[in-house]
Amino acid sequence: MSILLKINLKEKIKKFFLYIINPIISRTEYMQELDNILFQQYKETIRLRFKLKIINNEKINILFICQRPQFWGALKTVFESCNNDPYFNVTIITIPNKIERHDLKNNYETYISDGAENYFKKFPCKVINGYNYENKSWVSLRNLSPDYIFFQTPFSGSRPHEYDIKLVSQYANVCYVSYASDVIISEDYNSYHPFYFLKYIYLLFCQTEEYKNTIKNIFCKNKADFNIKSYITGFPKYDNIELYRNSESPIWKFKRSEQHFRIIWTPRWTTKENTCHFFVYKDKFFEYADKYQDIDFIFRPHPHCFIDYLNRKEITEKEIEKYINEYKNRKNMTIDYNKDYLPQFYSSDVLVTDISSIIIEYFLTGKPIIYCHKTDLFNSFSRKLSEGFYFAHNWNEVEYFLEQLKSKNDPLKEKREQLIKSEYNLPPEGAGQFIKSILLDDFLGKL
Repeated sequence: MSILLKINLKEKIKKFFLYIINPIISRTEYMQELDNILFQQYKETIRLRFKLKIINNEKINILFICQRPQFWGALKTVFESCNNDPYFNVTIITIPNKIERHDLKNNYETYISDGAENYFKKFPCKVINGYNYENKSWVSLRNLSPDYIFFQTPFSGSRPHEYDIKLVSQYANVCYVSYASDVIISEDYNSYHPFYFLKYIYLLFCQTEEYKNTIKNIFCKNKADFNIKSYITGFPKYDNIELYRNSESPIWKFKRSEQHFRIIWTPRWTTKENTCHFFVYKDKFFEYADKYQDIDFIFRPHPHCFIDYLNRKEITEKEIEKYINEYKNRKNMTIDYNKDYLPQFYSSDVLVTDISSIIIEYFLTGKPIIYCHKTDLFNSFSRKLSEGFYFAHNWNEVEYFLEQLKSKNDPLKEKREQLIKSEYNLPPEGAGQFIKSILLDDFLGKL
């Protein structure tokens, strides 16, 4: 250990001792302070390692821990920018999702693949399957000597103990880009941005100033200092969207030349917030599709929706099976399970939805959105964009807007185009390239 490191550690221990003998400090607070001291010490050790790598002209090692292909859009251009830069050595680690069985006495952990192994296997970089299903072992991240690590989601409970952020942050700098657009204000917001994960992040890349302030407030509520290196970079999901402008998707039942009106439906994955309209309209759409054979309808369920509906005992497995079969029996309706969804978005005519990060991405298509309103959970960004939504409070209004849009009556079109220009943070070089440049500057000690 260097003399500088010893001096810093000594001063921190002295400060911590004075901190814990303070009679008004709780055990939780001084344990948190100790955690902070250790975290900063790990960062100093990593910084010294970086200096040695720079002297030896070694590449920057970046790991992407990938579980869900559906969320890859949030990191896609970050990966591409780093992978195309000779300063970086990029590796993708694919892992399954952990399912905890609380009904069993010993809470056995089981792991279910979401298709990451197949989705990423042909990517132009080193790709490693992180989990061996036969002997139930995990690839050691430490042995790969990572400098920076990106997790797709902040949910530590979905990963094994070996990949826990607290452990990983001891030998690598953890970076985070939110997997979803920031649209919602909710009392349950902390469950989407768990403090346990946030406090071990080294670099946070924020979509907007509002998102950064939201994370700051989470630290404030937990009586912790916000000491993350954070940057307003925009959202990588919005990069290169012009490539999809004229895209087509084979999932549609009818070709575009057949001029069927294309509808995408994306209801909320949970009913606990009183925003989901799945159970209100699920049968209405069957009636509508039967009535109007000139439509082409896609239902795109969230990966968690049926799981959540089952857990909340709002539907049974037999009812789900029957519901899915209803789609199979219709010539103009489809359930979309594809990992990629932008081709469907850009080749559609309208989105019917409720509160969801998906509306922010769809809005960029410039196409109309019918918003099924129940409870208001908009933040300031999504509230501003909602000026370009068609609000439907009941089925009659949903059907009315569908008929108007089928007739090419879209009075909010210009408003949406104006909001895209005024409200989105779209860096000229792209958010992915911007984030890559920050990583390089951080590694070189320029920040």
